[in-house]
Amino acid sequence: MVTQILERKICALFIVISLVSLVNSASIWRWDCENEFCVKKSKNNATAGTSLETCKLVCGQYGTLWPVPTGDVFIGSAVVNVISQNFVFETNAVTDASRVLIEEMVDIFRGYLVSMEAYGGIEPTPSNSMIVVKIDCSQDDIRITYNTDESYELRITQELGEVVRVSITAPTAFGVRHALETLSQLAAWDDLAGSVVLVNEVFVSDRPFYRHRGLMVDTSRNFIQLGDLYRTVDGMSYNKLNTLHLHLTDAHSFPFDSPSVPQMAVYGAYSERKKYTVTDLKALNEYANTRGIRIVPELDGPAHSAYGWQWGPDYGLGDLALCVNRLNRTNVCIGPPCGIQNPVNENTYGVLELLFSDLKEAFSPDVFHLGADEVKFGCWNITEEIVDWLEDQGRGREEVDFYYLWGYYQNRTLEKVDTVYGNIPVIVWTSSLTEENFVENVITPERYIVQIWTESSEPSIASLYNKGYDLIFSNSDNWYLDCGYGSWVGDGNNWCSPYKGWQLLYDNDPLEILANQGILNPDPQRIWGGEAAMWTEQTDGGTLDGKLWPRGSAIAERLWSNPPGKWRTAEKRLVHMREVLCLRGIGADPVQPHWCHQNEGVCYYE
Repeated sequence: MVTQILERKICALFIVISLVSLVNSASIWRWDCENEFCVKKSKNNATAGTSLETCKLVCGQYGTLWPVPTGDVFIGSAVVNVISQNFVFETNAVTDASRVLIEEMVDIFRGYLVSMEAYGGIEPTPSNSMIVVKIDCSQDDIRITYNTDESYELRITQELGEVVRVSITAPTAFGVRHALETLSQLAAWDDLAGSVVLVNEVFVSDRPFYRHRGLMVDTSRNFIQLGDLYRTVDGMSYNKLNTLHLHLTDAHSFPFDSPSVPQMAVYGAYSERKKYTVTDLKALNEYANTRGIRIVPELDGPAHSAYGWQWGPDYGLGDLALCVNRLNRTNVCIGPPCGIQNPVNENTYGVLELLFSDLKEAFSPDVFHLGADEVKFGCWNITEEIVDWLEDQGRGREEVDFYYLWGYYQNRTLEKVDTVYGNIPVIVWTSSLTEENFVENVITPERYIVQIWTESSEPSIASLYNKGYDLIFSNSDNWYLDCGYGSWVGDGNNWCSPYKGWQLLYDNDPLEILANQGILNPDPQRIWGGEAAMWTEQTDGGTLDGKLWPRGSAIAERLWSNPPGKWRTAEKRLVHMREVLCLRGIGADPVQPHWCHQNEGVCYYE
């Protein structure tokens, strides 16, 4: 027995010694920057090269910056050891409110530094370097909108001695926030130094190419917990995305707990634990705003309306939605479940106005999304109340008559939006309504922005532009994130398969799509930008991160910079950005073996 115990102890000691040896062996690899790639050197020469972290910071035109800046960039070749306690911030802001907002943004940046030090797993090596960050902000914007100036300039210089000066100049606090995000990407934990290192000479001039850079998250098909939405906002902020489009409601559930119309969630939420209160959403909105993100709510209609709308007859208001949960759905409606709002019931519009008011309390949005896609006329055509109303209007039951009815619904709904929000822009998805000549009589370019979800080759894209519409791109052939999984309504794959890899998302260029349809110099003010769409029939909080990231990073660089190069020019930085996301608590999918992160530029076929 004693012999066996001694053997086990000796074996355990041998394992510990072996592990320590492996750790020490791995820790003395060195890297050099050659032709913009970090190349691993022999570990036998402990004085050659730098750590991988330092090499990545200073190697290539952009180092580890993501997304790439749109203006001038200079990144020096040297770093300085820093500790989080030695950062001093001096803020010059025009109002106390903007100063307070910037201070909150600075606290987030400090959190990045502390997390870098924690990643090291040891007490950081002491440093006498003082990092003085001077912030100049000339405007008093404290809410991000679609007209916010998000530009900034960032400069880092090291003086003689141990003072590093960082200068951030931006018109708004949101430009300051982006500059701080960039500053965080110029620092990393260095295993060889035993501390965080910061590039000591930098100049970046930067502004976004598009004003609308977003992710759409569906919260109805499967409920997305608040914690998952907060984490999604974090991931967006790391990539300088600025719009979270919440597809709040659909036929499957109505998770918005409206205080004015509580019946919607009572009849429509999956459970008491699967709904959002106004207080919940206000807090999420404030959290997002501090991170440079505005939330655009979508209340979809008239189609995609079933659960949550069934209560009308129980309260003497008649049918607010028709064909709810109808099983024979062919040519009746999109589903399952089936359901479409009742456009001839006056109470429908009263309910919508109350919902719009509660959503204003939650978000105070500067643009509103009305959905308005995938309307089938079959349900209306078999509903006596609808047929009688059309007859009273001197109409029949032809397709043109149902377009008239749909237009009536859109105009009445827009009136309610205007009552609550004033004359703000309204977004709708592409649909058969936007493909018809009828579109200009209802979906007017003066009031509506069209969000494209058709394939990029669809000729209606050029047609909409030529008719004067502002456009947001979410073309399903490249920017749908739910594609490539098994069908949820039968066997085989889902309708938009195959899976969209980050390379496809990165190369999806709205201007190129327009150019392919003969529009070579579009008005940049009319191309708002785009969104990657995360529909959730087969997604919830357990799988959300991996489906969003790092593919969301790919669309982020496309929308921030619209870089002229294709995905291969971004590969090494995307692989590194995935590592950053994981270090900051985002469960991003790996895109390559980790070996590729340590051996840049050799993990794809020519």
